[in-house]
Amino acid sequence: MKGLERLRVVRELSRKNPRWKHKELFRILRKEDIWVAAYENIKGNQGALTSRVTKETLDGTGLTRLRKVQNEVLVESYQFKPVKQTWIPKPDRRKRPLGIPSPNDKLVQDVIRMVLEAIYEPNFDHRSFGFRNGMGVHDALEYVEKEFRWVDFIVKGDISNAYPTIEHKKLCEILSLRIEDERFMNLIRKSLKCGIYDNPNTIYSNIEVPQGSIVSPILANIYYNELDQWVTKKSEDVSVEKSSKRHPKYRQLEYQIKKVSNLVSEADRNSKERDKYVREIKRLIQQRNQTPSLSNRGIEIRYTRYADDWIIGIKGPRKLAEQIKDEVGIFLRDHLKQELDPNKTKVLNLRTGKFTFLGYEIFLPRNMKLGTYKMDNGKQTIRRSPPTLRFQLPIEKVTKRLLERGYLAYIDNKLRPISKGSYTPLEDIVIVNHFRSVWLGLFNFYSGSTNRSHLQYIHYLLHMSCAMTLAHRHRSSSNKIFKKHGKKLEILDKKTKPAKVITSFPYHTSWKVSDRKWQKAKVFKDPFTIYVNRVSRTRLTKACCICQTRGNIEMHHVKHVRKQGHRYKGFHAEMALLNRKQVPLCKQCHIAVHMGVYDGIKLSITD
Repeated sequence: MKGLERLRVVRELSRKNPRWKHKELFRILRKEDIWVAAYENIKGNQGALTSRVTKETLDGTGLTRLRKVQNEVLVESYQFKPVKQTWIPKPDRRKRPLGIPSPNDKLVQDVIRMVLEAIYEPNFDHRSFGFRNGMGVHDALEYVEKEFRWVDFIVKGDISNAYPTIEHKKLCEILSLRIEDERFMNLIRKSLKCGIYDNPNTIYSNIEVPQGSIVSPILANIYYNELDQWVTKKSEDVSVEKSSKRHPKYRQLEYQIKKVSNLVSEADRNSKERDKYVREIKRLIQQRNQTPSLSNRGIEIRYTRYADDWIIGIKGPRKLAEQIKDEVGIFLRDHLKQELDPNKTKVLNLRTGKFTFLGYEIFLPRNMKLGTYKMDNGKQTIRRSPPTLRFQLPIEKVTKRLLERGYLAYIDNKLRPISKGSYTPLEDIVIVNHFRSVWLGLFNFYSGSTNRSHLQYIHYLLHMSCAMTLAHRHRSSSNKIFKKHGKKLEILDKKTKPAKVITSFPYHTSWKVSDRKWQKAKVFKDPFTIYVNRVSRTRLTKACCICQTRGNIEMHHVKHVRKQGHRYKGFHAEMALLNRKQVPLCKQCHIAVHMGVYDGIKLSITD
């Protein structure tokens, strides 16, 4: 049985029995197909050609290299190299660490990830959406929109330095509950204790899962699955069914409204008494809308998590919300050895404030619509419309990021679009493509926004900034640019007849709230079917695309390609025309390519 088939069996065992202890996992690593699948999974990543602690990259990977790494792992002599640490700026001007492992470490980590995914993925909580196949940010937000609209209070949690404070010992204890294979556990321990290289020092610690490593998302989900289970149990303990009995004060207000309504109908239409009764009935209706209709509304708990970001919704008293916040902090401190950030962990009233989750500002509007309908007995009843959450684009944060990146500037104390000067030396197609990607990234992420006017404003700013950048490049004006390229800023390929549009800036005219939608993840696809397809299509076993020899093949990588070959010349231009980031070459031809010998050759690819 091949390695990928064994992983499928492991997944089925986990699905049937969530407490199944898996043994002999290390034997799966003897199969070559799982290593080929690991390479195929990571070969197209952006960091494939980025050097780490050593100058080694994925360029030149072949079956010989994969077998060497595999053999070192099997004889337990493989040693992970320190993770190179870089610092990524955050929107609040702070920086977060990002760990970059060596290419061989990434291969081993992806093999570990595939095994752990087969064990744990079938049993993860359905309310956990981070870094899972077939799930994304918008799936989590859609869940919030459906399930959190009836809650009264939100516990917004923030774990202080979540990834850097994951304790290795505790993580291994959690893993050992499902894994009974010491050699596989030792491999995981080695990956955790590899150290962090922060030039010029290497730091070794018993805590921290480096952000950026391939295996860290699945390890974090396994770690925080303990929190998911705790919230589930807590929800079962505190939940109370609601009663259908009316609240006494609500019934009293309904009686008063009915009494005043009769007085309104009896009074003269233009009399002062009638105006007085109308004002009174409005006051009573407003008071009734703020009064619970049921004597016992029940208690319910809602929860969702995306990686280390989580929220708990409480339908019940604020005292319970404060209690749950404190108990979550105790659980994290005692069980997971982590702390909540006291400044960022808060209890918020959903009807009087807003909270931020996964980039959106979320709140429940105060003015709920009322409707009237007649029952079968002829009585008229007033019904409130179901509450609907609002998801707002944080306009100040988005414009601040655009301002920092040079798309906007303050002119006469007003925010205006400007030319991005650093892009003026670039070709028109590169400029438009860049602004296109920036806008589509924002548009797709905030496609679920209910304040569409803010999205329209961002579109205007980027659209004008793109036109002004083109005008700056050609020493022209924005009006002339729009006359030349149209409102969509279309860049044409004049070599073809008729000229074809190569790229353009997406121009939107409809900004209706009804157009909003969540960009949900695609339909779930079986990961093992994907792995098998990738292994069957691998080019590691193909002939050299230059001399057609089949011995000593290794893959030649480039960072990225363009279908029209705009950026490359010679050999890489041929790869761009084929739209290939990797091609198989024998060792001799690979050396010659790096020396520039084959810049004028035509490639022969056989798939």
